[in-house]
Amino acid sequence: MSKLAKVEKLIEKGKEDGLLKLVEDRDEEVRLAAIAGLGKVGQEAGANALITLLHSPDAGTRRASAEALGNLGVSRAEAPLSHAMDIEKEPEVSKAMHDALANLKKHEM
Repeated sequence: MSKLAKVEKLIEKGKEDGLLKLVEDRDEEVRLAAIAGLGKVGQEAGANALITLLHSPDAGTRRASAEALGNLGVSRAEAPLSHAMDIEKEPEVSKAMHDALANLKKHEM
């Protein structure tokens, strides 16, 4: 079974712990899929990991983490997202952070 297929299985089964192991994978496609998966099934540990990944040196990881946090709908991610957006230099990542914040506000309603 490929790692990407493994990510899909972990998402289907809601296995946050398995996805957490794959967010640091060397393969970018696997890493980004695991991050997106946390946005679907993440809980406390998943949200914590996504918040930490907002400060990754990799722009793709930061963007994927912001999107996942917006999808997860964890209101405590608002302050870290806002702070990360204030210091973000990549326009594409900044937009993803802005969109995630808007998505979080929708979850509050």
